Amino acid sequence: MKTYIYLIRHSKPMDNKKYINNYDDLQLENEKNPLSVDGEERARNLSLINEMKDIDVVISSNYVRAISTAKYIAHQNNLNINIMEEFGERKFGIDNWDEKPKNFTQRQLEDENYKMQNGESRKETADRMYDALLKILNKYSGKRIAIVSHATAITYLFMKIFNHQKGTMNINFNERMIIDENFVWDAPEVFKLLYEDDKLVNIENVRW
Repeated sequence: MKTYIYLIRHSKPMDNKKYINNYDDLQLENEKNPLSVDGEERARNLSLINEMKDIDVVISSNYVRAISTAKYIAHQNNLNINIMEEFGERKFGIDNWDEKPKNFTQRQLEDENYKMQNGESRKETADRMYDALLKILNKYSGKRIAIVSHATAITYLFMKIFNHQKGTMNINFNERMIIDENFVWDAPEVFKLLYEDDKLVNIENVRW
């Protein structure tokens, strides 16, 4: 039995520096960040490609930009959106961007347990993503599933389930490079995972 999972990075968000009178903390601000006008159009265009036809299940993180991307896929397939917080972005655990160390990203690449006091490590992010993915595979075996998530969270998941070179973004599957250090995430970005009898047999970066 074949199961197709489309792991999708949300469409282009609005520049949150353009917010006016925003008094939310950094995490809530990140969760509430909407799509830009261009992001809405790109999300709609994504929903019209052949790969997004005949989707059986649409899942999104609880972030506004992810839900706003998923709504177009759901609309085209006459489906509801299932919200799963487990597919949310990695939490920084800081109150403002000035608290973020300059080497934060590199340290998380080198040490899967590194994190800010109230944030998430690479391992914690990957583990919750992986556990959620297993739940989806178990519940919707044989279906075509679209999951809208986030670039860093998806990257950390791939580091867990695929081979990767420590301290780098180089991730490969069956000796085929999936993401390397020159990879630039599009918005949206789509990875198509094919499972046969719950075993991952192929991954493809869908260009559209």
